[in-house]
Amino acid sequence: MKKTLLLYFLLMIALPGFSQQNFNIDDLLKPGAGAKQLVHDYAGILTQDQSQTLEKKLYRFDDSTSNQIAVVIVPSLQGKDVADFNVELGRAWGVGGKAFNNGIVLLISTQDRKLNIATGYGLEGAIPDAMASQIIQQVIVPNFKGNDYYRGIDEGTNALMLAAQGKYHIARERGDSGVSLGTALLIFIFIIIVFIIISKNSGGGGSFMSRRGARPFIWPTSGAGGGWISSGGGGGWSGGGGSSGGFGGFGGGGFGGGGASGSW
Repeated sequence: MKKTLLLYFLLMIALPGFSQQNFNIDDLLKPGAGAKQLVHDYAGILTQDQSQTLEKKLYRFDDSTSNQIAVVIVPSLQGKDVADFNVELGRAWGVGGKAFNNGIVLLISTQDRKLNIATGYGLEGAIPDAMASQIIQQVIVPNFKGNDYYRGIDEGTNALMLAAQGKYHIARERGDSGVSLGTALLIFIFIIIVFIIISKNSGGGGSFMSRRGARPFIWPTSGAGGGWISSGGGGGWSGGGGSSGGFGGFGGGGFGGGGASGSW
């Protein structure tokens, strides 16, 4: 009995390594490779509970918005470029709907320590390359550097969900004032124009004082304030409960090369 338990224990340890040794990344491009599942962990870095939690969250998002996010974790890229292969993978699987091309693929390679976000044609406007890069660098990579892969993927997909709905904004990486040189110049020009208009209306006297005192001056305001705050921190996806049927497959979405890559 003890020998049987020991053999079983050793087998459980060896299986993940054995499966990774037999992993062929080109097999992912074969027909039906990504069918009926949104989370694909070929590297074995997630627990079963973590994988199921992500799957349910992404399914609810798909069910309530029709936007599809696929998470693909591989042990190695086997010499392939992470961005090129991810676009190829998105096309092969058809992530997103055919009518809207609203798919996203988050590809992660554990041994290469590289990742890529590929966005379908229909989401390139909502998630431009700069935003995809920021999500990688500010949300996902810090967690990956701490070996917290699940949190990085969970928070990263939360940010992508918000971005797909126009609720995630790029934080300004300028000075403390959050005002660029161009914005300051426009404000200065606006002030000069207002001075000229007020001077003419005062009858040429050049004074800003009227019989009732000083004319009020309204400063132009900026919606940015001290900088935009990302909506992606802290809270998770709070979409509707969705149906209980389960993911039914990808819809034939197209990809044109939009997105960003990173490493840790």
